[in-house]
Amino acid sequence: MWRISLVLVIFSCRIFIFLLQRQGIYIIISFSISIFLNEELKERQRMTLYESWMSKAFSKEGGSVDAIWDEYLPKEQKIYEYILSNKTTKLDGTIAELAKRFSMTAEEIVAFIDGINEVLPELIEMNSLTEESSVELIIDFEKLFKKMVEYKAEHLYQLPAWAGIFDEETRKRFMLEQKRSRTVVKAEKIGRNDPCPCGSGKKYKKCCGAGK
Repeated sequence: MWRISLVLVIFSCRIFIFLLQRQGIYIIISFSISIFLNEELKERQRMTLYESWMSKAFSKEGGSVDAIWDEYLPKEQKIYEYILSNKTTKLDGTIAELAKRFSMTAEEIVAFIDGINEVLPELIEMNSLTEESSVELIIDFEKLFKKMVEYKAEHLYQLPAWAGIFDEETRKRFMLEQKRSRTVVKAEKIGRNDPCPCGSGKKYKKCCGAGK
């Protein structure tokens, strides 16, 4: 009888030790994950808004990148619809205020500014922008329209709201002028997930590479 009891005690001890080992492994794994997430958070906090946006929008994780752009592009379009419908020639405020006004994140507002930066009277230093930064975006509709044509952003330069800014004949003339001004250069092959070389801040496949 005592032998059976001894066997049961030994067996119970082994189970207890096994469970402790598994629990220890679980704790180690949990601790490692916690350290990784904390480091990731610290890295994000060290980044500027622009760097944070670029790291997410142009990461190598194709699926997550597509999801980010699928969420961003309709919001970007709504800002342009607002600007055109209201014939807004000046958009100003802090990054946080603009984000709240257009129901976007601060990073998305910075991405929008990056896309429109080339048509502004003075270039904005993107990495200097924080949520508290005040910006004044002076809109030149002719430059904006031509830049959209240059980027081949059909979904933007064909917005119905453009009819309230320029008549059809003027828009056709601008398109022709823009196409004539292009210089054909044989460029190095660009990856579809790489940043578009036009400087729009978008992925190549979401900008000049769309439909290719």
